[in-house]
Amino acid sequence: MHVAPQPSTCNTAEWRGLRRRLLESLREASTRNELDQDIMDVLEALNSIPCIATSSSCSGRIAVFSAPTPGDKRHGGIVRKWHKPIGPQELEEAVREAMNANHSYLWAAAQPPILALHTCSIAMAELLASIAVRAGYKYTGYRYTSRSYYMFIFGTERIDIPIMFRGRFVATRNYSLLAELLNSYLALGKRKLDRLRRAIASMLDVLRTGCEEATLS
Repeated sequence: MHVAPQPSTCNTAEWRGLRRRLLESLREASTRNELDQDIMDVLEALNSIPCIATSSSCSGRIAVFSAPTPGDKRHGGIVRKWHKPIGPQELEEAVREAMNANHSYLWAAAQPPILALHTCSIAMAELLASIAVRAGYKYTGYRYTSRSYYMFIFGTERIDIPIMFRGRFVATRNYSLLAELLNSYLALGKRKLDRLRRAIASMLDVLRTGCEEATLS
């Protein structure tokens, strides 16, 4: 992604305020047990760099969605979600729950890890993007805001399985097979997250040096 060069915001009150709020939000979410435990070490490593602050992130999940009509987000949404492998009984129970709500459209998905973060320097944004791409996250980019460079790192290990269409089953009702398929994609995403974890750990000194340089600019 091409971004027009912008000055560093590392020495501004806006950046310090944004970072403080993001870190406080992370601490509150951790206190409420709302964070995926298998991504916490990645977030902590990134947040140890003063030029970086993480935002909404997920280590990957399996979810069942339903809606009364296609695209109806107001009355539809997530029925159940898991951040771990699931069993066929869990999947079947989620399908039955959606059917009891009289929703005619139902699907299951395994979704990859997603990291969102801010940095105050374009040099840091480019370095982080290169680390993520080398770890296999080709859907990586950033955009400039008045306070920071907002970054997103998406995995590609995703599958969406339609289960019901217009109230009729369109996928197999073999929940063991469906759970196995969803779990296999979740595992792929978790393995790639491990690659990113190792890549970030190996580059922490480089990131710290880059942050020091950005603060001096």
